[in-house]
Amino acid sequence: MSHEPALVEQPGQPSPIGPHSALLQRHRWRRFQHAVVLQGTHAVHYRRSLARPDEPWRRVGTVSDDAVAAVDLDLLSGRLTARVPESIGAAVYQLRGAVWRRVDEAIWHRRGESIEVRFRPELMTALAFPFVIAPLSPSTVLVAEGESVFSYHRRRDGEWVRSACLQVVDSDVTPAAHSSTKVAQVTGELDATAGATGVRRATLSRSLSSAGIRGTDLGVCVEHDGRRFLLFGDTHWTRPWLVTRDSIAEVLDSDPLPVVRFHGSPLRVSRATMGEYDVPLDAISVAGQWYGFFSSDHFRNGVTMGRSVLARARNPHPVLDANRRHHPVRFDGLATVSDRHFINISAQLRPAREVPGAGGDGEVVLLWGTGSYRASELRLAMLPVAALPQRRGADLSLQFWDGSGWSESESDAAPLFGPAALGEISVRWVPEVGRYLLLSMSGPADPAGMAVTLRWADRPAGPWTPRLSLMDWVAVGMVDDVQRRFIKARAGDPVSDDLFGAQARSTGGAYAPYLFDVRRDGAELVLRYTLSTWNPYQVVLMQHRLVPGEF
Repeated sequence: MSHEPALVEQPGQPSPIGPHSALLQRHRWRRFQHAVVLQGTHAVHYRRSLARPDEPWRRVGTVSDDAVAAVDLDLLSGRLTARVPESIGAAVYQLRGAVWRRVDEAIWHRRGESIEVRFRPELMTALAFPFVIAPLSPSTVLVAEGESVFSYHRRRDGEWVRSACLQVVDSDVTPAAHSSTKVAQVTGELDATAGATGVRRATLSRSLSSAGIRGTDLGVCVEHDGRRFLLFGDTHWTRPWLVTRDSIAEVLDSDPLPVVRFHGSPLRVSRATMGEYDVPLDAISVAGQWYGFFSSDHFRNGVTMGRSVLARARNPHPVLDANRRHHPVRFDGLATVSDRHFINISAQLRPAREVPGAGGDGEVVLLWGTGSYRASELRLAMLPVAALPQRRGADLSLQFWDGSGWSESESDAAPLFGPAALGEISVRWVPEVGRYLLLSMSGPADPAGMAVTLRWADRPAGPWTPRLSLMDWVAVGMVDDVQRRFIKARAGDPVSDDLFGAQARSTGGAYAPYLFDVRRDGAELVLRYTLSTWNPYQVVLMQHRLVPGEF
């Protein structure tokens, strides 16, 4: 339907945005989205570049500290201008240089013609919270869902999907009794942190000297044929023609730390693209065959990650050897999984009898998924093992949890909880406690802070527990003590590396926690998980001790 920017009143609190709180600015050959968002009494200016779909919303500065309602934003004489309802009346501010300054109220006038927006009615009814829509263009809008704020983008097929998260507000979070600690650096040659002795230890893999791998991310731990593997994402090799081809390593147990042995050649997946953001997501082992899930077609449809693909290993018993430089581990693409709600995927085999509504004997593949990168809720799909495709181009007959049962339509897939702004996820059945575990990261402007979080559920669809914050990665990873810091905190930081331009120019950031293993230790439950740090562009192994009551 076509409508004036929609406003649904939120009883008891003002909306963080109003119908005129966002605009699109064209500056020379570049385009930027601007928004002013109410956070308590602070009217905060955010900006997002449209140069690439993976550009996030970035905080620019504070317009006013005395705001009482949503702000109107406009471009007057080429300057960003905001009208802010304040406790003593409306005030007008302009952005002068990098600072918002109060100006004469007489210069304010409302924006002219409104932008026509066409939403499918079912999208409007599907929003779980009271909402406000601020149009940016006919194909992009900013939507406040309760206190959370998301960008929506209209794809070429007319579907509206989230494209980014400005802020996500879920206040139901509890700090864990202990914080996660770094155990070791998995990838690279030498640990980026010198430690108390001043000597940088060898990493668990010595990936540079052994396999020609300078740096990588992700590190999804999977099992197959009695072996354990780590699947890594965009990998930087000493051989530049490999660009960012993904990599694989085998985990060899030793005490107290594992040895990680990289293969000297990359992963290759047919019927899938192999650029940035096209990465391994998870894998399952079924009747001697090895199936992998991969993302593909990054930036398609104006979103960061385009679709997910199911593939099967060409050799179900791969030989990994750091010296084999021309022998990729190959997977054959079988089917597209999703280009909507299941682009990042975590997979788990479970007996059908233990999955509500699955029925029958045998096993099913459970898929937990997120859609638009770092802007999505968690959803659940299921596929009987007997229905796994055996040939290329076959249909993938998934069933989707709709909140009360299973549907054959992905459009019926219901969020398992919300609000949320998830990207990479790790869901595993933990036999030690008989529950499902979810590891993920907090979102932008999240009450959880910059955190690795954990949830539990007794059933695949939940209910999922509120979040437990395992670690504030800024406080722990960027600690002032250089002997303990493992994420680059500032320019000139010795805890860093220089693999490519965008990475070298920025500080670090934690993402992609993937469960590595679990063990009981007396009354406590000890988790280890891999974590990517961006700068250094490496993967570290973390450990967390959960106390009774936290699992």
